[in-house]
Amino acid sequence: MKSKFSVKIIVVLAVLLFSLFYTLPSTSIWEHAFGVILPAEQRAVPQRLLEFSSGDDGASALIKFQVDRMAEIFHLAKNPARPEDVLNNVVDAARKAFVDMGIEARVFNHDYAGGSVSLRVAGKTKEEVQSLLDTARLYSKLPLAITSIFPRSKITLGLDLKGGIDLVYQVDLDSIQENDSVTDAVNRSVEIIRNRIDMFGIAEPSIKAQDGNRIRIQLPGVKDPERVRQLIQNTAMLQFHMVIDQALTAEQLEPISAENEIVLMQPASSRQQAIWFKLVRKPEVTGRDLKFARASFDEMGAPIVHLEFNAEGAARFAQVTGSHIGEQLAIVLDNKIHSAPAIQSRITGGVAQITGGFALEEAQNLAIVLRAGALPASLIALESRVVGPTLGQESIKAGWSAGIIGTLLVLLFMAFFYKFCGILADLAVLFNTLIIFAVLVFFGGTLTLPGIAGLILTVGMAVDANVIIFERIKEELRSGKTVRSAIDAGFDRAFSCIIDSNLTTLLTVVILYMLGSGPIRGFATTLGIGLIANVFTAIVCVKLVLDLYSKGEQARTLSI
Repeated sequence: MKSKFSVKIIVVLAVLLFSLFYTLPSTSIWEHAFGVILPAEQRAVPQRLLEFSSGDDGASALIKFQVDRMAEIFHLAKNPARPEDVLNNVVDAARKAFVDMGIEARVFNHDYAGGSVSLRVAGKTKEEVQSLLDTARLYSKLPLAITSIFPRSKITLGLDLKGGIDLVYQVDLDSIQENDSVTDAVNRSVEIIRNRIDMFGIAEPSIKAQDGNRIRIQLPGVKDPERVRQLIQNTAMLQFHMVIDQALTAEQLEPISAENEIVLMQPASSRQQAIWFKLVRKPEVTGRDLKFARASFDEMGAPIVHLEFNAEGAARFAQVTGSHIGEQLAIVLDNKIHSAPAIQSRITGGVAQITGGFALEEAQNLAIVLRAGALPASLIALESRVVGPTLGQESIKAGWSAGIIGTLLVLLFMAFFYKFCGILADLAVLFNTLIIFAVLVFFGGTLTLPGIAGLILTVGMAVDANVIIFERIKEELRSGKTVRSAIDAGFDRAFSCIIDSNLTTLLTVVILYMLGSGPIRGFATTLGIGLIANVFTAIVCVKLVLDLYSKGEQARTLSI
């Protein structure tokens, strides 16, 4: 085999492997082979540690998920995961899988200290639950070591395909501290919002700073927009103040010293009316000393927020509680008092609790925003747009139906009209599509409905190049040239035409991408990638196969 063929074969195989490498994790094949749960989380909560048992009521089964604390995800040098977060992610994935099957499943018995969380599955025996868990494809059927060679990224679907919310906020300039710049406040807000969203478990968020002091947040797949809005806008300024006095109204409090004291209210609840407190202005401990926060339950089963302080905060907390035994310590969040318990004894270990009649979701949200940190400034909501998941499903169905029908018609036409060469063109079109998906994953692009339109248009552009080439080859064959000479002459004469047509279209695509935004860019992205891939598949791949077919003057005829 000639060396020029060897080089081309290596290049084509390299591009094919690259395309398969980046596209495979986005296919259903991946979930069937390696499970729905992320590989790192499967190692942290392995299937071998699952325990199945019958429920006390005799009408349910229990699955106990346990953490392997030696897993790599807990010992990373940068941003190690917490067992509580990983446990919640895995158990929630299992719960959703059972719910999708029409089976009631509820999470209970959060034993974070022991590294376990249980799931109660109603109306099933433990044997049935084991079988259903395998059906749900949560865990890998192949060695997880294989996944380490593949990228973690997948094809990202836009809001118009997956549904979700599109939010635009503006940083309140009046709430920025004097030593902060607007740019710094916006950038820190973006980072903190991203941390909160990551902890909430929303996949593939888009959080970007825009011109001036605006922040745009796009969250695909969100089913509870109001909860997400509260999660984002909560500034989460946590402080602990010593209580000086309290009364049912602010007027009943003794006059305050503006320099050293403040007056704040504890809002009314179903169990008590509103109470006003006079506090020492300077906080004893703040949220900056916080190490971790999580939602938990008290002895009565009511949701609370469990706090853990870092070494400095724990020492300060122990000193404050030790020197103020018998006095009240108010827990203040965003200038509202959640509770003001009396200090019974010196509290060591840096552990505290926030109570206040929370619903479970409220406690979970509060724990998330406290872990992520306080926003440097308040946010003003400017725009909120909800894209329903039904619209997303319809868009996906309509888009893919149009794409599949159009592609099949084109492929059938090429195979019928150009026979063997038409089949080569069909394979080139499929290769072209594979390259587009791989490049989108590689660069972190988002596939939108206009992007699908660009993909469909690319299919037509791809066969157009092959039609030009094949017609040139047919002309050369009719003039009496050999198959090998006709192929060479056909590609040579078609080359300039293909380059010109694709280059002029590519220039238009560049202009659309530079001047457009959102859906326009999605269309330009897929079309631009497809045009470049089109030149490669038509000029290199199809030419290589035809050269191999006709090498050595062995081929006397060509099915075209």
